[in-house]
Amino acid sequence: MQFPYYLTNDWQRENFVNELNKLELSKDKPLFVKVSDKKISRSKAINNLSHRWYADVSKQGGEYTPGEVKALAKYKWGVPIMRQHDKFNEHWLRLEKVCLTYEEKMTAMDFLPVTSLMTNAEMSQYMSDFKKVMGQKYQLTDPKFEGITEKIF
Repeated sequence: MQFPYYLTNDWQRENFVNELNKLELSKDKPLFVKVSDKKISRSKAINNLSHRWYADVSKQGGEYTPGEVKALAKYKWGVPIMRQHDKFNEHWLRLEKVCLTYEEKMTAMDFLPVTSLMTNAEMSQYMSDFKKVMGQKYQLTDPKFEGITEKIF
């Protein structure tokens, strides 16, 4: 079970209770739960979901860490979206002139802002592209888990 756990609908509440019931509790292993009223923004919900998906792929594939999955996704789907922006593309072209190897580009993804620069629409496109490919091989967390109930990708 991962925290924080944001509940915005009945489906999430039921899922939370089911997950909570699975946890072991004892005097030696207590559980502390804090409940507060807090609204999460759509962009935060999409960001949270992207990190869950990186973890899903990492856990199920066992080949990459969540950070490596994120770097791959940023490179494969994020960079093409962001290259539509002149300023980003200018910086990207400078990076490519250095003739970085694929491995060096993956390392650069840890430091290069890509998804954090995206609008909600661009992030939705990024998530849609990720899901289209990775969802064929891996079971990705349901967007409802993060309170995303309408079809945005």
